[in-house]
Amino acid sequence: MMKKTKRILALTLTACSLLSLTACSGGKASETPTTEKQAAGETTAAEKTETAKGEGKREKLVISTYLADAAQVAVREKYIDGPLQEAFPDVDIEIKMYNDRQSLQVEVAGGGGPDILDLDGPTDVAEFAKADRVLALDDYAAKYGWQDMFYDWAYDSCFYNEKLFSLPTSFEGMVIYYNMDVMEENGWKKPETKDELITLMKEMKGKGIIPLSFGNSNYQGAVDWLYSTFTSCYAGPDVLRKALTGEGKFTDPKLTASIQTMVDWWTEGWLGDNASQSITNEDMMAFFAEGRAAMMINGTWASNQLNTTYPDCNWDSEMMPKDPEIGSILPFATGGGYSINANSKNPDLAAEVLNFLFTSMDRHYASINEAGYQPYPLKDFDISKLEGMDPKMFDQYQLLMDAQTNNQIGFCSWTFYPSDMRVYMNENVDSMFLGVLSVDDFMNKSQEYLDAALASGTAPVLPE
Repeated sequence: MMKKTKRILALTLTACSLLSLTACSGGKASETPTTEKQAAGETTAAEKTETAKGEGKREKLVISTYLADAAQVAVREKYIDGPLQEAFPDVDIEIKMYNDRQSLQVEVAGGGGPDILDLDGPTDVAEFAKADRVLALDDYAAKYGWQDMFYDWAYDSCFYNEKLFSLPTSFEGMVIYYNMDVMEENGWKKPETKDELITLMKEMKGKGIIPLSFGNSNYQGAVDWLYSTFTSCYAGPDVLRKALTGEGKFTDPKLTASIQTMVDWWTEGWLGDNASQSITNEDMMAFFAEGRAAMMINGTWASNQLNTTYPDCNWDSEMMPKDPEIGSILPFATGGGYSINANSKNPDLAAEVLNFLFTSMDRHYASINEAGYQPYPLKDFDISKLEGMDPKMFDQYQLLMDAQTNNQIGFCSWTFYPSDMRVYMNENVDSMFLGVLSVDDFMNKSQEYLDAALASGTAPVLPE
């Protein structure tokens, strides 16, 4: 796995990623249902809490998150910490911050770590599950009815070796952003097709404007935003699904051509101005917001930062300009995954806390409406509850909902690609950009990792 993940980056960039804060505590989950435990004289999580209270002790739940500034912590306290403490008044809830994913992984591997782990989506969770560091949640899912709560595509992606190891923490996707001031000043219209986009990028480049802002010098893995978009939108989700499920191959000519298109756009200077390896993610956002670049391929999570850091930026977002043979596609992902640490001493209480987070809908709607958090992928999510919020943010959420309704779903790597395959791809896209690695060699090696995952049964589940 790369040293930094998309979720780590998002946490440093926007308050919305801080939605991934939860609480939990320990030990291996018993396969005995709660009613049978009671019959056998065993105590439930709530009973343990009451016992501890009577003995003058308090349960403690530790929640993992990554470093955040004071403003982000204040938002988190309003929408996560406070509601949790109110719902669980007899539990001490600690939010423990980590510098990076590696420090969290080391602590868990050493037999410790927080009770609830906020991880970087299904591919990240799979690494912990492979090492038996997180608990299977199937019994809790049956108890709380989680399968019926989530969209199938998001819930199914949380399985590893046919067991549920996480719950999806947000509903996000890849879109193209337009700086509308730059577009209007130059008389440019938003392109509707891939060919129109290419024509527009040539004109932008000729005027000294970076067509597509991109930089990954402080987060190499940001390239997965790109290849997730190009494979989904310009090879097509049907071809990609067949490759990822083993019905086809990742070396399919259409998938190879989509990666070649990405490399060609970088080589032309349309994507990252031939300098993405020396441009930070923060610079990428600044170039776009300040008009040095006219467009940007980024996730829906970036909208909150644009509104908070660059309030004067007149931006809009859409699905990528389409290939007419494929149609408009929006690559989907879950933004993270809540897992229960295998070292936790009270997994029952941890699961109870997770269930609260996903069922306290008034809190959830307020966090989206007032703080720009990404929505949970819940079937009962009602977008009308967001009316009156920032119109650009509302339009973006509507875009996600419409894409789902119209089956225009593509597949982001951090949710639907095998973890080892994704690691290889993230670490080697820059080599293709710089001409050190051929596209064919990149695709062949990626296929090897995919084959291994399919053979071992560890490839993520894809929606039909």
